[in-house]
Amino acid sequence: MAGPIVLNVAEKPSVARALADVFRSSPGAQQRNNHANGPTQIFECDNVRFPCLDQQGSGRLASNNARVEGHTMITTAVRGHLASQVRVLVYELTAVTCCCKLIACSSPLRQDFPSSYGWRRVNPVALFDAPINTTYKEDMQPLERMLRDLARRASALILWLDCDREGEAISDEVRTVCLRGNARLGSQNRIFRAKFSTVMPGEIQRALRTLGRVNENLVKAVEARSEHDLRYWLCRGRSSVYAMVNVSVSKQVRWVCRLNLNMTSLHALTLDQVISYGPCQFPTLGFVVERWARIQTFVKEDFWFLEMTIRLNADGSVVNNIPAQGVNNVYNNQQQGRAISLTWKRVRLYDRTMTLAIYDACLEAGEAVVTDVSGRPKNKWRPIPLATVELQKRASKYLRIGSEVLMQKAESLYNNGYISYPRTETERFRPEFNHHDLIQSFHAVNGELGNYAQLLLSNNNFQNPRAGPNDDNAHPPITPAKAVNPEEIADPIERNIYSLVVKHYLACCSRDAVGRETELTLKIASEEFSAKGLMILERNWLEIYHPWEKWSTGQGVLPKARVGTRITPTSLMMRDGATAPPNLISEVELISAMDKNGIGTDATIAQHITTILDRGYCVKDASQRFNPNPLGIALVEGYNSMGHQLNKPDLRRSMEAECNAIADGRKTKEAVLGSVVLQMLQCFNEANAKAAKLDEAMERHFGRLGTGNSQYSVLQGNFSRCGNCNGMMTLKQVRSSAGNQNPRNNNQAPSKIVHCQTCSQAHMMPKFHSNITPYFDGNQQPTSCPICQFQVLTCENDGRNSQFCPNCYNNPPANHGGSPSLEFQCSSCTHRSCPLAKGVQGGDVEVYPCPFCTSSGNAGGRVLLKRSDNGYRLSCSNGGRDACQYTVWLPGEAREITLADSSVNVNRMSQAVCQTCTNQSQLVRKLRFVWKQGTVPPHYGHDETTCV
Repeated sequence: MAGPIVLNVAEKPSVARALADVFRSSPGAQQRNNHANGPTQIFECDNVRFPCLDQQGSGRLASNNARVEGHTMITTAVRGHLASQVRVLVYELTAVTCCCKLIACSSPLRQDFPSSYGWRRVNPVALFDAPINTTYKEDMQPLERMLRDLARRASALILWLDCDREGEAISDEVRTVCLRGNARLGSQNRIFRAKFSTVMPGEIQRALRTLGRVNENLVKAVEARSEHDLRYWLCRGRSSVYAMVNVSVSKQVRWVCRLNLNMTSLHALTLDQVISYGPCQFPTLGFVVERWARIQTFVKEDFWFLEMTIRLNADGSVVNNIPAQGVNNVYNNQQQGRAISLTWKRVRLYDRTMTLAIYDACLEAGEAVVTDVSGRPKNKWRPIPLATVELQKRASKYLRIGSEVLMQKAESLYNNGYISYPRTETERFRPEFNHHDLIQSFHAVNGELGNYAQLLLSNNNFQNPRAGPNDDNAHPPITPAKAVNPEEIADPIERNIYSLVVKHYLACCSRDAVGRETELTLKIASEEFSAKGLMILERNWLEIYHPWEKWSTGQGVLPKARVGTRITPTSLMMRDGATAPPNLISEVELISAMDKNGIGTDATIAQHITTILDRGYCVKDASQRFNPNPLGIALVEGYNSMGHQLNKPDLRRSMEAECNAIADGRKTKEAVLGSVVLQMLQCFNEANAKAAKLDEAMERHFGRLGTGNSQYSVLQGNFSRCGNCNGMMTLKQVRSSAGNQNPRNNNQAPSKIVHCQTCSQAHMMPKFHSNITPYFDGNQQPTSCPICQFQVLTCENDGRNSQFCPNCYNNPPANHGGSPSLEFQCSSCTHRSCPLAKGVQGGDVEVYPCPFCTSSGNAGGRVLLKRSDNGYRLSCSNGGRDACQYTVWLPGEAREITLADSSVNVNRMSQAVCQTCTNQSQLVRKLRFVWKQGTVPPHYGHDETTCV
């Protein structure tokens, strides 16, 4: 009779293959056909015997009396996360145009806001309250279908995902997909979680006897962090794009032009260069820039100090001949012997006169008196077991291997069975861990590792490893999984990493190094000098950690002297020096700072460091130190000046603490998100109000637009009037060159600016308009903007003219309909006294998707509220000649029509949206009508908010 069919799902195909090999090698197991023609390989094996699933699920080791039966094991794998809410926002910059693109993380399941919450359709603040859609990308749908089909065949599901918080979240995603194919798996409680740290046979067999359940608290913690990141950081990033591309598009082009043309030392900013903003990468960059800023603001100080030297005879006694006084009042005894340097107790003084007076007093005294001689045992502790963060730091320090490369190679070593799982926070071994067998397996390895392993298990040299402070209760510390000669590993980087892991483990199992430290203190005049010496008695773990770890004071054994002995110094000198700035932050220091402040996890720290390098925010030199580029410095300065110090780790650390509370069961996901969203909304609003700070920071590092003659050519002098100084501005055009042309837009007119020499300010002109001229009214008089007094201009495109104020276009006035999401022209302005203003409040916000465009397959059509001399109307954003003709004229009895307000509080969104017409595919907003006096019956209200 065939046993129960069990579907086993691993996180990676390599793990699935390793599981299948273990199942196939089980006593009595029978291999069936393997399938490799689907989205991933499928392995099948009959009669794999382990304790009955009905008696498992607690996570505890099944008893010896548990019934053992054969199972048919179907084994397959996913490829990491099936769901990923976090999406990366990037700004694509060119020297001619500024456009935006959104790049989704590579995951089969895409979670995003509905299309009705897309770019330019809503105020970014609406994303705090928007629903989240979950859909599979087309290229990943076969994997989802495969899991559903396999689940229909199975009577049980075992989840073999990585045993960390992210792995628990992926387990939940796989569980959700499988339940769609076979709901009985859930109703009959037949879903199990396997806990394992390596793919070695013994570990897998143990996992089959200790099956547990998915930890729902860990799942909720990951969901909370993901939803928070999707809402706030996409909202923050989208708002930043609006600010950078529209509010100050002129400055944006300036930055790019300067980067492409003048900043050759900067990481090249090509047409595909991106600027991204993330909750972890920005604090990471903040650490780099903060260290750089300390160096730049450092002011050196001169100091002076005294330095004493004595010499030893061959028998270890002190050379005590009275020396002749040499040049510059310095004792200079050249007797043969070893020199011992003594350190001044004051260390240093910043007053030269005082130091000189003390020095003169010491010279007059002539002899020093031994005031103290002490000795004590000294141990150098062996290291604690290896966790991911410490592995990254040691690989950078000892092997000069970057964190991202390290994790890739360590993952490869794990997949090939050389080391245990490399992503762990655990720094202590379980009591049942069998160190003896693991060490003994290295006896057959030739060379240094084999020799030390044999020594370790003899003469009482073995000692149980120390226990570190951290334990993730999922994986053991990083250890070798099998004993091989490192020379057998072909990849040189993997070879070095394997050697480091093995040596570290053997050092953990060794005894502490033992030595004896001696200290000698002398007093001359009123000043004390001291020296420390060290004699190593037993090297122990230092033997295997050579050459990375050393233990020395540099002095060796100190002379044998009694208290009260008078000694004449060999030399006594007064020296000068100066304080030095700190070094640029090293990768070891950066990883430590990120780990301490909760920026990223052991699995993602390397990824965040790689991101700031790939974005060109900083560079890493040969000594593994990070130097920020002007772009990275400007971004940190700009965001930091907005408030809440967005480059600091405080916000992320607070969120991680809340996620830990969810993981521990102390808080619920809903409670955490409720409080965090309110905090982030306040931060968002304050930062949004200070978006110009980012422009100012860029300006400091890349200069002002229009001042470089090599970048711009003059089209017309005395072109239009400046509203600040009342002087005349010049019309300029970006020069055509290989450095600032976009090959994807060869037909696009070169970008233009108007530049005021007096104010040293420039303003970008609207894109895609070839002809720009000053605007004159019917009396042929120039017209000034009533808001800022700049002269109004006219732009022509395809025979259509539109008016705009150059200042308002670049800095949309919020109290007159200006919005970061709007290309602000006079047609959008709501100023009541200006005859050119045709805008309505909320005119840049979609009321509902255009039905004409939707039916024709053009999903980009947005119905907007517009105003003209003929009254208010709803028309499509794709409208125009030979374009979408959708138009709805609104009642002429209305004195004013606006969108129902939803911008002040996220809870207002539900009041401003029609709940009847809104669904997952569209968002329909209400309009507020203010009626003209006498146009409606008296019993009607003065205004009405309704859905049209």
